[in-house]
Amino acid sequence: MKIKIKVSGFTILVAALAFFSHAATPLAHIFFILALHESGHAFWACFFHYPIRQLSILPFGLALTLEHFGDRDGWEELVILAGGLAMHGLIPLLYGGLAQLGWISPVMLEWVLNINRSVFLFNILPLYPLDGGRIVQSLRHCWLPYKTAQSLTFVVSAILTPLVFVQWMNRNPMTLGVFGFLFFVNVLSWRQRTYQAEQFYLYRLIHPRRLPLKLHRHQDLYRQRHNVILEQDGLIDEKQWLMRRFGKTRPIRSKPRDWLI
Repeated sequence: MKIKIKVSGFTILVAALAFFSHAATPLAHIFFILALHESGHAFWACFFHYPIRQLSILPFGLALTLEHFGDRDGWEELVILAGGLAMHGLIPLLYGGLAQLGWISPVMLEWVLNINRSVFLFNILPLYPLDGGRIVQSLRHCWLPYKTAQSLTFVVSAILTPLVFVQWMNRNPMTLGVFGFLFFVNVLSWRQRTYQAEQFYLYRLIHPRRLPLKLHRHQDLYRQRHNVILEQDGLIDEKQWLMRRFGKTRPIRSKPRDWLI
């Protein structure tokens, strides 16, 4: 599959402003840290054969769009997410070596390490759609029905986002904009949760998996189990439940559900 490369107009504007304001070097270091972060995601996504649909070049890094992230194995997703976070451990080693060679100054080394630490700590916050929030979401999918895990993720994250901003973050306009955006994403995701569930069910119907059995009464599916649902008329297998849900007259086509990381 060909990977589409997209450069936002805002990226070009920021790059031009950085060049003329002599801020190109600090911006390049930030870009490199975030690009290394994305390379960790990309490596494990390729390892688990998740198609990468698009590479977006943003003002302060890169972003990958993966197909069907959220529909496949939750444990694989945990590895992909942790892979990006783990790359921050390479920054002190890499830049420490550059400082010893005299290629960067001790002041620059300290500044880069502080930026790297801040990016890492921000990303591990348990707020959707940050990596920390995605990890919590994937863990919920390992033990909860799909709709319950999704709803709990969006509700808890929407509640925590303003609390984290008030308690721990600097209350400046840029930070307010970032946390406002996170809150908006959670509200939007909550409104789209039914559509997300239907996409997951459709993917599961077309791509059945061999998983441990789970007997339950929920009109829903556990993502990490092969579901057998107990109803008033008896037991119904996951495949039968899915076929009944979509019906024989509905087209069985699974649209890729992309995820930007």
